[in-house]
This record gives sequence, C-alpha cells and structure tokens, in this order.
Amino acid sequence: MAISEGNLDKPKIQVDNLCLWYGSFQALKSINACFRDRIITAIIGPSGCGKSTLLRVFNRMNDLVEGVRTSGKVLIEDISISDNNIDLVSLRKKVGMVFQRPNPFPLSIYENIVFGPRIHGSMNKSELDEIVEESLKSVLLWDELKSKLDNPALSLSLEQKQRLCIARLIAVKSDILLMDEPCSALDPYATARIEELMRELKNRYTIIIVTHNMQQAARISDEAGFMLLGELIEFGATENIFTRPTNKLTEDYITGRYG
Repeated sequence: MAISEGNLDKPKIQVDNLCLWYGSFQALKSINACFRDRIITAIIGPSGCGKSTLLRVFNRMNDLVEGVRTSGKVLIEDISISDNNIDLVSLRKKVGMVFQRPNPFPLSIYENIVFGPRIHGSMNKSELDEIVEESLKSVLLWDELKSKLDNPALSLSLEQKQRLCIARLIAVKSDILLMDEPCSALDPYATARIEELMRELKNRYTIIIVTHNMQQAARISDEAGFMLLGELIEFGATENIFTRPTNKLTEDYITGRYG
C-alpha cells in the first residue's frame, strides 16, 4: 500500500458507515468521519465508548483479536484498507501507533530506532546512523542522547521512552501517527513537553489522539470527535465541540454531567 504525501484539501482518512463487532458485541456503530492531513484530531468520550477500537481500525490492529468483524469502509487516500489484498506490514509501517505506556524494546537506544528500518531493508551503517540522528532530532532527543546511543532504552525516563517510541515510527516513515492516551503515564511537566512535540509534528504528520483528558484535547487538537456507547455523537472543530456543541449529549459530557 503506497501512501503519498497527500492533498491537504482532501481527507487523509475517510470513514463511511463503519461498524465493528467483537463476537456478538457491537463496539462501533455506523461511524462516519473525515480525518484531515497535518492536523491533530482528538477522540474523546467515557471509558468503553469505542475510542481505542476506532483508533486501531486505522492500522487493522483489531484483526489480531479473535472474533472481530467489520462492515463499512475505511479509506486512506482513497485506498480501502479493508481489502484482502492490502499489505498489512506496509499499512502498519505507514500508520504507526503510540500506546498508553511507552514500550521500547529491551535493546539499546540505537537498536530501538534501527529495528524497523532493518526489517524494511535499510542495512547500510551510514544510512542507519542518519536515520537515528534525524529521528531523534524530530522528537527533540538528539542533543540529550547522541552520546548515549549504546545505553539501554529501558534506562530512559518515561517521557524520553515515549519520545523514543514516536521516533521509531518516524524512522520507518510513518505517515499517520495514532496516539492512544500517550500521556496517561506521564507527570504534568512531561505531558506538556509531549504536547509541545505533537504540535511540532503535526506540520508533517496526520495525528489522531485518544484521550480521557478533555483539557488536553482542548489544548492541542484542531478537530475533535465525541464518542458514546460505540457511536460518534459529534465531530468538528475543537473550539465548536467545547464551546458550541450541537448535541445535548456532547454538552453534558464536556460539562461533567457524566463520564
């Protein structure tokens, strides 16, 4: 699956009437949404509403769960990712995910970054060195770590580990960054630094973040969607979602009446 740099006037991801079931339980119900390129889109809603399930649709990680089935369409740059002939390795290379807790490999900092490029065919040492430098610069870690590349990645702080995990995606040239509660394990200072990094990265990447932190969604996102019980209740400009919601359910959630 080849994903180009894209047309900023067109949706990067188009979701049409998407439904998803875990066995007999319907987790997503007729989702329709457009995710635009090079902005941050936040998905908010109470626990169990389907936010993370929707996020995992975009790189088909739900396929790893037994009994999952879907209907509807998900298009990335007009290519249906549900087609049986889609190369899932290529898809997951281009649509990368950052999880709640940083998950660096039990390897050196250097080996964490080059792990993906090696799998995808980059073996030249000078090429790998350049990838490591550029990836760490992209997440503002190069100056901190350039003399420590042989150190274990597990020795880093939580914030540094999360930045490293983002750098791993950049190293394999991911086009879309999915972030599932990326700051939930971080303190407020580290959270602010990751948010600052996300604002910088959105100039080059499509970022979709799932967050329980409504203040975070309001701070960093350009567009937002509110989910409840598997349905996308409202989707639009973040400012409108938080100040002029059109649905009473959205208003009740953001004003703290439930959730």
